[in-house]
Formats: sequence, structure tokens, C-alpha cells
Amino acid sequence: VINDGEVTALAAVAKIGEGNVMGISMGSDEGAGYANKDGNLTGWINEMGYVRIDMNPKGTCNPWDGGVHAGCSHMYLGQRGATKLAAKGGVSVPENNVYPHADMLTIKHEVHAQVLKMIQEAMTDEEKEPKVKEIYETIGVYLGYTLAQYTEFYPIDHVMLLGRVSKGKGGDIMLDTAKKVLAEEFPDIKITFHTADDHFKAVGQCIAAAALPALKS
Repeated sequence: VINDGEVTALAAVAKIGEGNVMGISMGSDEGAGYANKDGNLTGWINEMGYVRIDMNPKGTCNPWDGGVHAGCSHMYLGQRGATKLAAKGGVSVPENNVYPHADMLTIKHEVHAQVLKMIQEAMTDEEKEPKVKEIYETIGVYLGYTLAQYTEFYPIDHVMLLGRVSKGKGGDIMLDTAKKVLAEEFPDIKITFHTADDHFKAVGQCIAAAALPALKS
């Protein structure tokens, strides 16, 4: 079994030809995986999406465990990290899509996918864009501090970002913000970021997964 983050890491290894790669898929949730200095997976589960990055006891709760755990990174670096900020970012969304409405707190991904599309559409509106981009700046801050935390446990030279949250102008703003956080707050951390065009961001994991060798039973 391989998760989408590990597929992202392998896609990065294939693209750049180096190891110590953290792959992060910012889609329905955060899928994160790691390839070591030799460009290989570690053999253990790299499910960084469940690392606690927000120590606020009132942080965003995980609907899969009934709200027991707050602050897990996948609630901040996947589409839910964007959709909870939609209304605050000036995006016109239905009343039941304004966080923390009950419809936004279930395990269903579909509603968040639709709200993310509204955010991306609002980014194309010149009047709304200055406010909406704050959503991506906020996620970029999440990303920068999260990567700093990940480096406490993994040697990371490269980060590959894929997934629908990273698409478009908003994704570029998010990435620039994360770089700024690392440069200003953690200057000793040297990470090279890698990304792709919007089509590969959406389907690149499928391509990389299809290239994985079949296991013989």
C-alpha cells in the first residue's frame, strides 16, 4: 500500500534525480510521503497528515475521530484548510458552506471540493483577488511552519507540491509565503521547492503511481 504523498515523493525523485525528498499532495486532505537519500521509500508509514501542527486546544478538529484530535496538519494543508477560510477571505459561499456550519464538519470531501472551486474562481476576479489571496497566504504560513516541524524528524533537501490546492495563482502565492516563512523564521533550513504545471498537479500522482512496479505474490 502506498499513499498519495509517497507517490508525490517518488514523482519528485524521478523528476530531479535526488533524494531526501518530502512529497506533499494538497488535495482532499494532505497526503505526505518521504524518499530517503537514495531516493527510496523508507518502508514505514509516513503519514505526516496526522502530525499535530496547531497546539491550540480549540484548533480545527478531525471529523474522522469524532473531534478527539485537534490541529492535525491535514486539516490545514488540504482543501479543508482553504475552505474553512473561504467566507473570511471574501468568497461568496452558501450559508451552509460557511465554517463551522455542520455541513463543513463531516467526513465528506465533496462539499469542500466545490467550495475550493469557488475560491479559485474568486481569485480570477480583480475586485475580490486582494482579499481572497489572504487565504493562500495563510495556508503558506501553515506550510512553512509545518515543514520546519517535519525537518526535526526527516532530513529534507527537496519538497514537491502537488494537488488541487496548489494549483493556479493562489498556489504560487502559497508557495512564496512558505518560502518567506522559512527564510525569515528558520534560516538554517535549506529546502528547494519543486512543483509542476496545473495539469500535472491534478493528475501527476496517477502517472507516477502507474509507473510503480507490480509486486509478485
